[in-house]
Amino acid sequence: MKNNYPKPIIILHWLTLCLVLIAYFSSGNPLHEKIWGQVHVMSGLLVFAISIARVTTVYCYRKQLPHNKIISRYQEMLFKLVRLVLYLSLFVVPVMGWLALSSMTTQFDLYSMQLPLAGLTTSNHLIGEAHQFLGNMFVFFVGLHAAAALAHHFIFKDGVLKSMLAKNDK
Repeated sequence: MKNNYPKPIIILHWLTLCLVLIAYFSSGNPLHEKIWGQVHVMSGLLVFAISIARVTTVYCYRKQLPHNKIISRYQEMLFKLVRLVLYLSLFVVPVMGWLALSSMTTQFDLYSMQLPLAGLTTSNHLIGEAHQFLGNMFVFFVGLHAAAALAHHFIFKDGVLKSMLAKNDK
């Protein structure tokens, strides 16, 4: 029995990681940092769009997902909690970023395209701070997810990490 994720899920998983890292490392005020601000906003928009594709793809391939052995009930509960937080973050953090940007300006050009904004009239920095806090928490959970994958690979030696690598086809 094949014990790896379908290729589309693997591709979207690693693409999401790349976009999240780009968004994280290009963070800052997009109104003050022209180039990096545009990179940050674009990567956030792409994270949101890819996440829709990702959820749809996981749903379409749900019967082909590997059934990795869970060591304990506690581990299963932790897995489900972290997965929920990660998936919620993929949507909530970009939306909070869009709301934060909407609260700072009425117009934002993204690579010469006018980005539709919510038109919030308040200059509420609380939204921006919430976006930043949630983004940092998201990256923390990504690190927790990566640490768990490495623990499965090096300590439990159960093939969980290999199931998400594209070259594990045989």
